[in-house]
Amino acid sequence: MGGHNAPVNSQKATAEKVPVWPRVLAVAALLACTLTAGWSHLLQGNAPGLGVAWWLPAVITAIPVFAVRGTPFKYACLAAGVLLLVLAVFVAFWPIPVALILFVAAAADPQRAPWHARVSVLVGVSLAVIASVAPVEGIYRGLTSPPAGFVVHTSSEFTVTEPAFDRVVQGAASGYGVESMTTVRAPDHEGLSITVQFRPDLPVDGQERLRRHLTEAPGVTKVCSWYRDNHLRSRC
Repeated sequence: MGGHNAPVNSQKATAEKVPVWPRVLAVAALLACTLTAGWSHLLQGNAPGLGVAWWLPAVITAIPVFAVRGTPFKYACLAAGVLLLVLAVFVAFWPIPVALILFVAAAADPQRAPWHARVSVLVGVSLAVIASVAPVEGIYRGLTSPPAGFVVHTSSEFTVTEPAFDRVVQGAASGYGVESMTTVRAPDHEGLSITVQFRPDLPVDGQERLRRHLTEAPGVTKVCSWYRDNHLRSRC
């Protein structure tokens, strides 16, 4: 009796494990979600109230990956998918394809319905590829694109009513190839942050002349290169 029960128990234990195809879909969902979160963080960094929100979907998507048995894996996929749909209402629509991949992973059971599982894998992998194309392109562009301007950081005493502000804005706008400027209040009351965007065809020596002009203005603490698609590279 014991000799017959051992193989049966072994087969049951093996059957309870998560099959390869659904686990592949869960990993694909995690990869697509991580790429999108990294792209969002690259574009906007730790924006107020959104710094953690970029990576929260990736944390939720990682939960099914750590499930060992089949039934907990299905429940984890369904729960994570629902959480992502709820999160998509408050953050952005991009967690929705990841949630769909997790739902497909929960339904893909090659032991009960092999053909249905194959179709599910095909659909899930296609969704993962489609969801990853834009983030991969965006990350590559953000890491390789040249600077598009400068970010001028000023002291807390620097205001728009000072002659120094006119020197930065009006002086830079005349003869330095500047296209546009954006002025915002820097965090922690450090002063104003002025984003100066120059022409794409401005040569390197022209960019350096503009940088020197901005650096020499009274009240300017530092001048950083500004990258349109990379918030992290724009910090100095």
